[in-house]
Amino acid sequence: MKSQAKASDGISDRYHQKVAEYINQQAGIQLPRQKRTLIETRLRKRQRELGIETLHDYIDYALDARNDEQLLLIDALTTNKTEFFREANHYPLLLSHLPEVRGELKLWSAGCSSGEEPYTLAMLLQDHGMPHYSILATDISTSVLHIAQQAIYLHDDVEPVPLAMRKKYLLRAKDPTRDEIRISPKIRQHVRFGLFNLITGNFASMGPFHVIFCRNVMIYFNSAQRDQLIRRFVSRLKPGGLFFIGHSESLEAHRYGLHQIAPTVYHLNQGGAHD
Repeated sequence: MKSQAKASDGISDRYHQKVAEYINQQAGIQLPRQKRTLIETRLRKRQRELGIETLHDYIDYALDARNDEQLLLIDALTTNKTEFFREANHYPLLLSHLPEVRGELKLWSAGCSSGEEPYTLAMLLQDHGMPHYSILATDISTSVLHIAQQAIYLHDDVEPVPLAMRKKYLLRAKDPTRDEIRISPKIRQHVRFGLFNLITGNFASMGPFHVIFCRNVMIYFNSAQRDQLIRRFVSRLKPGGLFFIGHSESLEAHRYGLHQIAPTVYHLNQGGAHD
């Protein structure tokens, strides 16, 4: 490992292919040639931190199975942006179609990123008077899960949260000079975060759930991976459960035993899934 990093080096076609194939195998994410600049930008920070001379040297090091750098490489290339109350028309649909539940309502926020989606769901259900609910929030990135677990955000981040909810569920920093808020314990107690890989993870160990959110994640997968992933999600839905995907995504509901109740919102038939 060299002591000084070169800031101007890029990656060759061969190294781009190595990274793209590895990320696709591990996370299902497509990194075509037009994403090369993104790969270089995101990996260069870690290259510099380690004092490695070139990006090629860093990639060789990261893909070496004898070290833990692989997780950090996946972290760097799979982090997605999100926000509170994103795709807001989903939330009235959730409340109006909530399945009747005896006991605890169970939800899964898959690909939860830095926590805005599961905390949005918790605030919504809390405000709706839902007495018993739990939200499992998972992501492949350890760095975004750390942010989510801290539950600390900037004031600009929480602007989409309705004012009444902000007053009830967000806590200001004691130091007025700090531009931070924290999600209140009454919301945090309903959300549990965990590391989960949607490509290689054991779905049989998950749920089953009354509601699954997986939004703006499958757009990064190829068609075969999307099909497999949808089938796995449906297998973890309780009959009558709800499945939400992103506004830029679509699926053929009948193929999976689902009924479309609104664009990107699906209901699992009471008889369950079928092929």
